Amino acid sequence: MQGIVAGLSLIAIPAWLAARGASPIEVGAFVGTAMLPWSLKLFNGLLMDRFTYRPMGRRRSWILVAQAMMMLTLFGLAIAAPSAGQIIILTGFCFTLNLCATFNDVAVDGMAVDLVPEEERTTINGIMFGSQTLGISASGFIAGQLLADDKISTMALLFGAFVAIASLFISLFRERPDERLFPWTSGQPSAECAARQHTAWLPILRGIFRSLLSSKILLFLTGMGLATATYAFTDSVAPILAVQQLGWGSDDYSSFASIVGLFAAIAGATMPALIVRWAGLRMTISVFFLILAIAAIVGGATLGNWESSTIFAAIFAVQYFASLFLTIALIVWAMRLCDPAIAASLFALFMAVPNLARSAMSGSFGWLIEASGYAAAYYAVAILSLGGLLFCLLAKVGVGAPAHEQENRLHR
Repeated sequence: MQGIVAGLSLIAIPAWLAARGASPIEVGAFVGTAMLPWSLKLFNGLLMDRFTYRPMGRRRSWILVAQAMMMLTLFGLAIAAPSAGQIIILTGFCFTLNLCATFNDVAVDGMAVDLVPEEERTTINGIMFGSQTLGISASGFIAGQLLADDKISTMALLFGAFVAIASLFISLFRERPDERLFPWTSGQPSAECAARQHTAWLPILRGIFRSLLSSKILLFLTGMGLATATYAFTDSVAPILAVQQLGWGSDDYSSFASIVGLFAAIAGATMPALIVRWAGLRMTISVFFLILAIAAIVGGATLGNWESSTIFAAIFAVQYFASLFLTIALIVWAMRLCDPAIAASLFALFMAVPNLARSAMSGSFGWLIEASGYAAAYYAVAILSLGGLLFCLLAKVGVGAPAHEQENRLHR
């Protein structure tokens, strides 16, 4: 369901806007604003670590509420039915959808840190990102076909109905044994939930600030932010380059991006765990940073000689796969840095910084293209990716175990 929102905001609607004549600055502003809630995830995490309906678990009630709001927003979009020329209204609806998705995302991530053993987190992250990418691919493809004929109401009703059905299925599963399925059913808070859920703000804030005093964490956050440069490029530059420069239709781009995303979803759900197990987390992160930098350099150097869309398509596919694998690997390390007692807040901070960087870069690429062209955008991605690698190496990502994990092992 997070993938539905991303598929609309990052693939289908930007391509639709480009096909209807929107400028790079307008498309970049749409993407940057629509995705802005992902940079505010720390506030979501603070709310979840402080407040919850304990009889239903620490995170589950937040997930169900977020999905209900997502469904209502999609139905509202179907009623409003804005045209491609009403960019401000489209941006408002997509901003709201992404706000709902961030509450869903923070709750799911917090639940993963709470419940998943460390040795299973690479696999679980691969499955979670594979599922999200599958949602992006499916929604991007379906929405692209419908928006090509300006059927935005049909699209929104279809996705709203899917969210309703999926939410009903998810509501049948408890977070922990003996908790309530719904507020009106029987059950009681688990001992683990009661012990970990905070009743005051000070312990949560103290834990976050204590983490931020570490230079390694600050370096890591900077590296994570720069790692999103390729995502920002594929979000805001690739649709315009394909539609307005290479002559693709908006449905052609949506279909292509969705197919690439589908294969990336399958690979992301299976391969990262094997790669990390074979090469180690540090080497995996380093190699994928370098792949992203090289792909961007090739794009910038060859752009003036493109006689067809083949090179663009190949570079896009490499960027998509490498970005997904790199993100999964970085999140595995971020989870290892999180204390489960403040997992929602601290992990949300780890995700908020790169998402803020992604939104800022998405909005800035339009201005860079207007000033210096598409090749400059490719070269900017290469420079930012190499910077991200440098900061992650300085942060000693993948070396040793975080202090709270060492303490837990000694305790066990």
